[in-house]
Amino acid sequence: MIMRSLILLLAMFGMLDLYTPAFAEDENTGPNINVAREIVGTLRLQTKSDKRYRGAEEWRIFVHPDGARTMILSKDFIAANALQIMTAHVDANFRPVDVYATYWVPDGYRGSIRVAVDGETLRAVSEGPGGTLTENVVVPEEISVVTHGESMNGWYLSQGDRDEDGRHEATYYIFSPTRDGSEMVRGRLGPASFQYLGQETITVPAGTFETERYLLTNIEMWVTGEHRILVKQSIVDEDKEYVLTRLEEAKPE
Repeated sequence: MIMRSLILLLAMFGMLDLYTPAFAEDENTGPNINVAREIVGTLRLQTKSDKRYRGAEEWRIFVHPDGARTMILSKDFIAANALQIMTAHVDANFRPVDVYATYWVPDGYRGSIRVAVDGETLRAVSEGPGGTLTENVVVPEEISVVTHGESMNGWYLSQGDRDEDGRHEATYYIFSPTRDGSEMVRGRLGPASFQYLGQETITVPAGTFETERYLLTNIEMWVTGEHRILVKQSIVDEDKEYVLTRLEEAKPE
């Protein structure tokens, strides 16, 4: 009774508005204007010989109205007792803007690295049990940041012009986490060469796709669509492959 009387008294003096709506009047109730499309998928890591499960990547792509894209990815590599969580924001031409990755290895938390690209400058900040390290690197217009999240690999293959044999010359900034956690997670700038092998229709658990096939050293990749989604990846001389097991549009709740 006392509590009820106190509430009524506060309301009378305007100190408690019993009629305040649950949500602000200007709250958006429609689609998010920052998201033009949202896609989710799962990439399964398995052996080629007997399809034994070794891990998986769960990912989500946000396509923004200006054509830029953001991917959020978690890689649970159970066969190696490794865990990776990553985000990558790229512009409409797949040039990296902001990339972040954090790693766990068998010895525990390994650390993280964040890269921001602004014009010709790539700024990398590494943090972890060993402290903090900042590096600035001059990069070309055609640049990709490689996190070792396999589902992002399709985004790296768009740079460079093909020669008559389908070869591309590319520049990558590659993250290098060590398995034992003895050093900080850092990146290095280096060249790479890959080859376009043509169009190919392939079937994986997620469905049948028209793909572009590429070869990067000993890694074959099959990529589909305008968002360059990795459908399949095979290590030529190893008993290991990745296959897309789920691909769908995300539905609002």
